[in-house]
Amino acid sequence: MNIYQKIDLICERLEGFRLYNPSLSKLSYSGGRDSHLLLFIIRNILKYNNEQYPAIYAKTHNEFEEIRHRIEEQDITIVDNHRRVFEIFRAEGLPLFGKQFSKYFNDVHVKHWNIQLTNERIKEDFENRCEWAISCGLCLSEKCCALLKEDILKKHKSRIVGIRREEGGRRSTGRSAEYDFCVKNSKVLFKPIFDITRSELGEMEKALKIDPLNIYNYLDRTGCVMCGFGTKKQIAEKINYLRWYEPSRAKFYIEYFKEYLKYRKIKF
Repeated sequence: MNIYQKIDLICERLEGFRLYNPSLSKLSYSGGRDSHLLLFIIRNILKYNNEQYPAIYAKTHNEFEEIRHRIEEQDITIVDNHRRVFEIFRAEGLPLFGKQFSKYFNDVHVKHWNIQLTNERIKEDFENRCEWAISCGLCLSEKCCALLKEDILKKHKSRIVGIRREEGGRRSTGRSAEYDFCVKNSKVLFKPIFDITRSELGEMEKALKIDPLNIYNYLDRTGCVMCGFGTKKQIAEKINYLRWYEPSRAKFYIEYFKEYLKYRKIKF
């Protein structure tokens, strides 16, 4: 299939889900490249407004400024569960390294579950990270995303959540990997609606004349500014971007995560 045929297929799936599940055809909009492409298709090709084909954004009060401006310009519904990131940090723990490790830390050192890791390399890495976190008096958790965004999106029954399986996590495993599904099955969550590569995403944006945001010249993925998840490269790129475009937030991020950045040997 060429890129235009793939766009047509995405259109067909969006239409098909709306036809068979009209009350559940809602896009979980994040302001990122994937969800913005889907929103563009719904609004500009399929010609549905927000009443006909809703898009829901869960406000975190922790967005990059460029992303926030894009969100505010769209025909979408913005919902707010009135949670704040630092409140969640205090109540649940910090999101550091990645969701898998933060959940492991919480299960082992907060819930006191007996979890045996079979992969020796991962086991050693996780034990070293845990030792460092405990020595700093930190509590870690992966719950931030759920409490800030996912829970309220589920409450609003937002079913369509993205495109690329390569984005990882729960989009690429189990039933969520079945993106060639029957649209009559209302229990299947669109995770993703269609599997495209990063280069294909860029081709689609070009074909549809979607102006890319400047932030994607620096970052592959965006999300909450005050998030400690990511590779060393991703975190370093975020700090560099913030230094250029949101310097006060860069300074705050570096100060807040200073010991963590030192431990991961991320230059700042």
